[in-house]
Amino acid sequence: MRSKSNEFQYLEVLNERTKLTVRERDALNACQKGYGGEVYLDQAVQLVAQGADSVWDDLNLNYLGQRIQIDKLLQIGSTLYLIDVKNYHGHYTYRDRTWYCNGKPTTHSIFNQIDRAHDVLARILFEQHVNLQIVKVLVFLDSTATIDVQEQTGIVTKYLWDFCDWIQKILRENRDQLQFLGNWQKVLQPYVAEPYRQPEDFTANPQRPLRQGIVCPKCFGNQWNAKRYFYACQRCGFCQTKEEAYVRTICDYGTLYFKKELCQRDLQAFLGDEYSSKYLRKILCRHFEWFHETGWNSYYLNKGVRFEDWFDEKMGYFQDVRRRIEWKSSPN
Repeated sequence: MRSKSNEFQYLEVLNERTKLTVRERDALNACQKGYGGEVYLDQAVQLVAQGADSVWDDLNLNYLGQRIQIDKLLQIGSTLYLIDVKNYHGHYTYRDRTWYCNGKPTTHSIFNQIDRAHDVLARILFEQHVNLQIVKVLVFLDSTATIDVQEQTGIVTKYLWDFCDWIQKILRENRDQLQFLGNWQKVLQPYVAEPYRQPEDFTANPQRPLRQGIVCPKCFGNQWNAKRYFYACQRCGFCQTKEEAYVRTICDYGTLYFKKELCQRDLQAFLGDEYSSKYLRKILCRHFEWFHETGWNSYYLNKGVRFEDWFDEKMGYFQDVRRRIEWKSSPN
């Protein structure tokens, strides 16, 4: 499962704890649509491209100071398909080297991102003596959009439904060919960069109010009925173990304040006085990497992402812990 962008995760936490501005709401909606489309494409490719040699999703590269982001790389034989996903709406026409949207010239070219990604990718592979043909592919997810490319561009343009048919046809045509055993993923690894982050975290908004405490991941309420091993949301009834609730909240704090390390004092303020400082300390020691200890101001490393990304390799543990919800509850 691909990860959500850092911006998307930040806006999600912000939406759960304060009222978004119009600009933030628009950005969150754009992130939701873009991510949903990328996941849909991932699922489609997984179904139709089982014969592909290798796939790499959501790749960020830094080459000589140039940063690029690639939605998907798909290798079939000796060809590497560089895939850029677009979730545009409306009628788009490309003619006379200009893009038009609903008849009006646009201020940017839809080809810019994939052209830059192609140039950087081709340079790296050439320098590392990896002989792969690179094919640029734009995939438009909205079936109601109209894409009319009226001249040669060197870029394959597809809707999602015909992209899947196109990939299946390529796989059938290459079925009897020997598998191309390239090392392109190993070659690209030294150039992999951290995903983009906005320059400022929530520290830049000291006066902006935030909802304290543990927030329900289902309805965003923060009022709970506390049992011995778990919390039950008063609004929607969703239950989560105390251990996971604390860990999720610590991760949400880290997502909002991604430029800071985790400090027990700050986390206690984020939770509020009704939550146990002793239990918070226990959870930090159990699940988070110690950075520097000065008593109450103990610091732990901050990955700056939400629970699902931070603990993706420990989900089996938390699934086992969730069984406590089924235990007979007793008062604290």
